[in-house]
Formats: sequence, C-alpha cells, structure tokens
Amino acid sequence: MGVLDGQVALVTGGGTGIGEQICARLAADGADIAVNGLDDEEVQGVVARVQALGRKAIGLVGSVDDPAFVHEMVRRVEDDLGPLTIAVNNAGMQVETPFLELDLDTWRTQLSVDLDGPFLVASEAARVMAVRGGGVVVNITSVHEHQPRPGFAAYCVSKAGLGMLTKVLGRELASKGIRCVAVAPGAIETAMQGDQTEEERREQEAGIPAGRLGQPSEVAALVAWLVSPEAAYVSGTTVVMDGALEQQVSLS
Repeated sequence: MGVLDGQVALVTGGGTGIGEQICARLAADGADIAVNGLDDEEVQGVVARVQALGRKAIGLVGSVDDPAFVHEMVRRVEDDLGPLTIAVNNAGMQVETPFLELDLDTWRTQLSVDLDGPFLVASEAARVMAVRGGGVVVNITSVHEHQPRPGFAAYCVSKAGLGMLTKVLGRELASKGIRCVAVAPGAIETAMQGDQTEEERREQEAGIPAGRLGQPSEVAALVAWLVSPEAAYVSGTTVVMDGALEQQVSLS
C-alpha cells in the first residue's frame, strides 16, 4: 500500500526534468498520473514509465496557457483516471532578455506560460476538487520568487506572482478542503541550466553553500511529501529548497 493509493495527479510539464521525476515519484507512492507536456514522444515515454510502476497513466499534449485545452485536460483526467485530487503546476519557461531589450510580446509570452497557465490549471482543478471536499495544488516556483536576477525580469515577476497566488489560494480555499503550496527550487540539474563548461559548473557550485546542484528527484521527494496526508497542515506557503543559496545571497 502506497501513501497516495487512490489518488489521481495531474502534472504539467511532466515530460522531462523535474516534472518527469514528480510523475515517477507520485506513481511510486501509489497515485495514477496524467502527464502533460508539449512533446508527445516525451509525454508518452513518461506514461510508459508510470505504467511500468503498476499505475494508470494518460498523456495530455498541449499548452497550459490555452484555456480551452486546460478545461478539456481536466475533464479528460476525470473521465479516464477518476476524480482529480492532486494538481502540480510544473510547466514553465525561462527566457533571458536584458530589460532594455525586453519587448511586450516577450514579456506576455513568459507570463502567459509561467503565471496564466498555473492560474488556469489551479482554477479548473479547484472547481472539481471543491465539489468533492478537497485536494492539493502544488505550484513549482523558484528561488527567483524572492531573488531578483538581472536579465530575467519577466521570469522573476511571474514566479513572484505565482508565490502570491499560492498564499491567496491557501487562505481562500482552505474552507473547501483544498491546500495550495509552492516549492521554490534553487539551481537544479536539468536542461534549464543550459550548456555549461566544467569551469562554469564549478563556479556555480562554489556559490551554493551546500556545494552542489540539487537533483530533480529531490524536488519530487518534497512534492510527494507535501501532497501526502503527513503534510495536511501545510498550506498557503512556499517551501524553498536551494542548498541555502537564498540565505547566502541575502547575507552577501
């Protein structure tokens, strides 16, 4: 018996990296998984991985900033897997643009995926959860929810907004039995880190008090705990996991 037996989880951006690890960990803990992403081959690969763990899984290919798609996605989850009890907003993008070169279209594209998307998913998920008396929404933000990063104005603002949305939903939806929590990773070893030389990698790790990058599986483990009954009193807050990077920056 797994701690999440009987649960149904939707994970956006579930085809690679942190999202893939979240899908696998929640499935290992007993949940059935709806895997969302933009690349069908990646999504189906994760679906197969979940099924190999003995859980049911479906793939849902589309963008989370499309309201019609998100509405249909949640309907598909409920029709194919059962009542949705866990929604993980992991899908996101990160574009580096110096502020003086940042145009409105780039700004809107970033916020559309990183803030509008989680809003849409949370809205659709919370509506069906509220009818049945509960569920959990997890928003994957970033240490840049709190920390400014030059060249990433739109990304930082979208993550800060998502952190505040988490706080508001935590308070507003508690009476419906719905928890909303955020996880703010620091430097995690994923494709979003980009291509690095060995020297660049060492320099980055030297700036992290823990002395290393985090692993996607570590983020997944935290998410798994947050959606479990053990975390039933945790809501409306962001949990930072960054090897003490945020404290290092704040003291420097």
